[in-house]
Amino acid sequence: MTVRINISITCDTLDRLDQYAFENHSSRSKAITDLVWKAHVKNAQLRGQISLDEYMNKHGSKKAKKNSS
Repeated sequence: MTVRINISITCDTLDRLDQYAFENHSSRSKAITDLVWKAHVKNAQLRGQISLDEYMNKHGSKKAKKNSS
């Protein structure tokens, strides 16, 4: 699923984005997507989702109960 958004950037940033897209044979949209996914984030887990370990601890698996004792 794709979502259409509007962003405001400076002319210099647009020029740099266009150069990046040109060098990578892609569109502006693809260039932005590539850059966002290459960027390091502190918590790569999407908001509203929990890890399998958190789920198992929250829902009281036998293994999690043994480890917590």
